[in-house]
Amino acid sequence: MSARAEKRNSAKTNERARGRVLLITDDSQTPFVEAITARGMTVVGVANGAAAMVSLQRSRPHLVVANPAARNLRIRELARMLAQSDDGIPLVLAGSQPATVEIRHAALLEGAFDYFELPLEFDLLIERTQQLVALRQKIDQLKSDADLDALTGLANRRRFRVALAREVERWRRYRMPCSLLMLDIDHLKRINDQFGHPAGDAVIRQIAQTLKEVSRDNDTAARLGGEEFALLLAGVDVQKAAVAAERLRAVLSSRRVDEVGTVTVSIGVASCPESATSERTLYSASDRALYVSKNSGRDRVSIAPPLQEKLPGV
Repeated sequence: MSARAEKRNSAKTNERARGRVLLITDDSQTPFVEAITARGMTVVGVANGAAAMVSLQRSRPHLVVANPAARNLRIRELARMLAQSDDGIPLVLAGSQPATVEIRHAALLEGAFDYFELPLEFDLLIERTQQLVALRQKIDQLKSDADLDALTGLANRRRFRVALAREVERWRRYRMPCSLLMLDIDHLKRINDQFGHPAGDAVIRQIAQTLKEVSRDNDTAARLGGEEFALLLAGVDVQKAAVAAERLRAVLSSRRVDEVGTVTVSIGVASCPESATSERTLYSASDRALYVSKNSGRDRVSIAPPLQEKLPGV
């Protein structure tokens, strides 16, 4: 791995280790950002109500803190989406209204974890933020231990299926596209037979490491089993996915594995809604595109056609 890639990976790891908070308010000059940073956490965005859903999808915070008076913010809808997400992100409300029992009770009914009056309860808000972020990180760690492939550290098939359902649901609700890249290592059986299974495992781990390097925080890189991998790209349409797939193929084919040499992959690309509108059809479309790549000579990218068309030879 290059020094630049290692530095980028290290930065990603450090950012994920820090608590991530998304702030939804019309006031971008809030002292909340400075206070949270001083506690070792990161404010991953300050968004207004209209941009809340997009910011949430991009930043994947551990906690959302929202001012109920923010323009175009629908608290109940936001709380429901957070509760139904795979991450189960908690929501805390903070505003200028007095923190009466009635106001706090109303916040709980809306789906929030609590309500704080500002600036009177600012210190309490910071303490509650740190507490909920720490709890969310602990839950994430426990889930991660159960959802990771043991050999590569990538998401396993179960976690991938959950992520796929989540991204397709985001398209249904908010018309945000997503794309799926299916990858298959070319001639892995031949590598195992010639160099031994430890060498084959080294190939698998290098493919996985590259997928980690190119993935954004809101993408999902997974090993589905054997030599098959998947990369789920959130908010990416078919044109951008095709470019990303070709770039990924080129990077993988340029890297050498000790005692093996260069290794290539075949890739199939499908996108929602261009070539599919459900989890099952998106998976099937990318799998069929992968089949075309493997049967057309390997070491290439094939794009699933629009819904009304069919792939040649399938």
